[in-house]
Order: sequence, then structure tokens, then C-alpha cells
Amino acid sequence: MKRNSLLLFLSIILMSCDKSDDATGIKESVEYIVHENSALKISENDFGTFVEVIDGDQLVFEYTYSKASDPELADSGVDKYLYFELAANTEDFQLTTNDFDVSNTYLRRSCFCPVTDFRRATSGEITAQKIGNMKWNISFDVTADITINEGEEEFAESIKFEDSGIFQPQ
Repeated sequence: MKRNSLLLFLSIILMSCDKSDDATGIKESVEYIVHENSALKISENDFGTFVEVIDGDQLVFEYTYSKASDPELADSGVDKYLYFELAANTEDFQLTTNDFDVSNTYLRRSCFCPVTDFRRATSGEITAQKIGNMKWNISFDVTADITINEGEEEFAESIKFEDSGIFQPQ
């Protein structure tokens, strides 16, 4: 009887342990990817601007951050995307606001928010050191300013991403 009670007690304790990645129970993931022999295809439709990685002759850098919804808060999850492309022979580099058009630097924040399509970066900096074959240590602090006119109403905001990591093929 004591043995069964002890097993039941231990089972209850083990089942009540938090199995999440952190103390909040909210899972986060980050990916830093380089796509070789690729290009960015920018398309627009009635729902906004969208970015797709396609076959090409460039290096495409992709950052993806995902944070799962907090079960305690409605609409709390968020996904963030950053894309840009450079020449295939790129080594160390620094991109600033003036380079974002040429490098097709786009950001997207997907959440329960008014703007969820891709937006061209409007300010900031991306710096990188090549640390190996198809491997870059990249830091970025980029912003996209957004203005939407709906009739007589105007909505303006900025989305800003800041992070660093090792970008390499998947």
C-alpha cells in the first residue's frame, strides 16, 4: 500500500512539472538561413506585398522568429520575417538605409495587428562578417515605417527588428 501511494505521489509531481522551453510556457524559435543560388520574388496583390524565395543567382538571407501565443492572453503570438539578397560572391558586408532598395530588404510582422504583409525596410543597418563557407555572423537593426490611408483616416506605425546570429544553409 505504501509503495502504491508513493508511486501515485511521484506520478502526480512529475505530471505537474512545466515541460515548456522557459518558465512562461511560451515557446520561441529563431532561424537564420542563407539560400544559395536563389533570388527574391516580390509580388503585390489586393492583400499587400509578399516575398518569395525562388531559384536565381544571388544569396538570399532569411530571418524567421516565432513566438507561440500565450494561452493566458488573446492574440499574443507573433512571427517576424526579414529577407534580403546580395551577390553570390559576397564576403563581409554592411547595408544601410541607402542600400535597402538594391538588396530588396523586406520585413514582415505577422500577428493580430493591422499590417501583416511585407514592407520594405526604410532605415537601419545590417552588418556581417563571413566566418566560413556559406556562413555569416550577422547583426541587424532595421525598421519599416508604415502609413495606411483608409478614407479620411490615416494609420502610421513602425516595425523594428533587432537581432544577431549565424546565418547558414539549412
